[in-house]
Amino acid sequence: MRVVMYYNNCDVRLEEMPKPEISAGEILIKVVSSGICGSDVMEWYRLKRAPLVLGHEIAGDIIEVGEGVTKYKVGQRVFVAHHVPCQACRYCLSGIRLSVRLCTLLIISPEDFPNISACLRLM
Repeated sequence: MRVVMYYNNCDVRLEEMPKPEISAGEILIKVVSSGICGSDVMEWYRLKRAPLVLGHEIAGDIIEVGEGVTKYKVGQRVFVAHHVPCQACRYCLSGIRLSVRLCTLLIISPEDFPNISACLRLM
């Protein structure tokens, strides 16, 4: 798969990487679009972890579903909301506000937010 690999703010390259293998309970999304977050351009914040693939604000198509996945199907368009908790996992239910960042169920489909469906159809 093609990725944009960040080395520093003046060195960003288009490269090939192996497609990730998924496990039970996971899905694989082909990224159609990705936002640039403010933290993506703060070189002092990213440089120590370079090289790395940026892009945690993405939208795309599900191309694989792992064993046991029933809510999502291959071909669905989804976006990944990196700070929207599921309110159902043990981290979200713990009552500790910062623990929602540990939530592992942060993938949302357009059906979860009807007003966003029209925007995602444009992709």
